[in-house]
Amino acid sequence: MHELKQYIQNYKQINIATTWLLLAATLVLLLPTTALSVSGLDQWVSQYRGYISIIVISAIAYFIALFLVQAGQSVLDKKSDTETMNKINNMVKVMNTSEQAVIREFIFQKKDIISLPLEMAAVANLVENCILVPALNSQEIIGTGSKIKLCINIKARSLLDHKALGFPEGKMTDLQAKALKSARPAFAKEFYVRH
Repeated sequence: MHELKQYIQNYKQINIATTWLLLAATLVLLLPTTALSVSGLDQWVSQYRGYISIIVISAIAYFIALFLVQAGQSVLDKKSDTETMNKINNMVKVMNTSEQAVIREFIFQKKDIISLPLEMAAVANLVENCILVPALNSQEIIGTGSKIKLCINIKARSLLDHKALGFPEGKMTDLQAKALKSARPAFAKEFYVRH
C-alpha cells in the first residue's frame, strides 16, 4: 500500500492532467452540436471524434487500472498482516526460555530499543517470526560479532504478557527473581539491572 501511495504522490501531476483530459474530452463528446457550433468547435469535434473517444477510453482505463492495483495491494497487505499475526501467535505459544529471556531484557533494561546479536539463535528466531523488528534501519558492529538495533513489534506487544515471558504469577519471591536474573542472556550481563 505504501508503494502505491508513493506512486500516486510521484505521479500526482499525471493524475491531475489525466482527470482534466477525461473531463474535457467527455464534455466535448456529450455537448450537443448546437452548443459546439456557437464556439466553432463542431467541425473540429466531428473530424476528431474518434481520437477524442480514444482519449476518454484510455483515461477511464487508466483510472480503472489504478483502482485495481490499489485493491490488489490492499488484499496483499491484509494477507501479509494475517501471515505476520499467525507467525507471532505461533511463536508466542512456543517460545523457549532463551527467547523469553531476550524479550525480558527490554523490561529489565527499561528500553524500547536494544542492540542484539544476530548470531544468537534466540534473537534470530524472534526476528524471523516477527516478534522483534529492526528499529532504526541501522546496524552497528561491536567486536567480532554484529549487533542490530531491534524493538518489539507493536503487533506482538499485546500477546507478550507475564505468562508468555515466563514471569511467575503474583509477587515474585527472591528465589524466582534470582532464577530470572541468572537466566539472562550472556550479551545482557553488561547491562545488568538489579531487581
